[in-house]
Amino acid sequence: MSVLRRTLAVLTAVLTATAGALLLAAGPAAAQPSQQDQDWMVFAHQSNLAEIAAGQAALEQATTDAVREHGQMLIDDHTKLDADLTAAAEELGVELPSEPTEEQQQILASVTAQSGEAFDRAWVEAQITSHRQTLAAGERELAEGSEQAAKDLASASAPVVQMHLDALLATAQDLGLPTGVPAGTGGQAASSSPALAVTLVGAGVLAVVLAGAVLVRRRA
Repeated sequence: MSVLRRTLAVLTAVLTATAGALLLAAGPAAAQPSQQDQDWMVFAHQSNLAEIAAGQAALEQATTDAVREHGQMLIDDHTKLDADLTAAAEELGVELPSEPTEEQQQILASVTAQSGEAFDRAWVEAQITSHRQTLAAGERELAEGSEQAAKDLASASAPVVQMHLDALLATAQDLGLPTGVPAGTGGQAASSSPALAVTLVGAGVLAVVLAGAVLVRRRA
């Protein structure tokens, strides 16, 4: 019995040491990317797919060399960006969709329904909007993301997307398109604030007058 017990003890010690060595070799388990990281990777992937599809449409339908050149540039650059993104997503276990969002598909369908110069103008306008959205999403990932691999991708893609946007804005000027950023709700709030201030002041004066009238009546 003593020999058997010693043998079991030795085997237990060996198994324990082996398990510990394997755990040390494996290292700590990788943390799951945050929801922000996952959301950005999905958004960036679908944006890449949408830009590639838009580039192909430009090659087929554009009437100006500038728009066709933009289209080829989008295909080349967003294909490279998406290759890096999909590789990182696979390594991190982030599942990516196989096509652009329904909204992106609808926008492209609306653009491709145009022809001639109308197509060129609609295409450039749509691409300016989408590239601004992509830049904003990348900035949010850099500010709020926690997975370094995702943040590195956002950082690397930013100058490429900005280059596309700058080129699109130059072409928009050539086509006579507006290039300013819409004010949106912030602009509306700013434009309505003076009227709101006057209304509040008027309400305050009325309240003071009514309070004074009530006080006079009580004293009488």
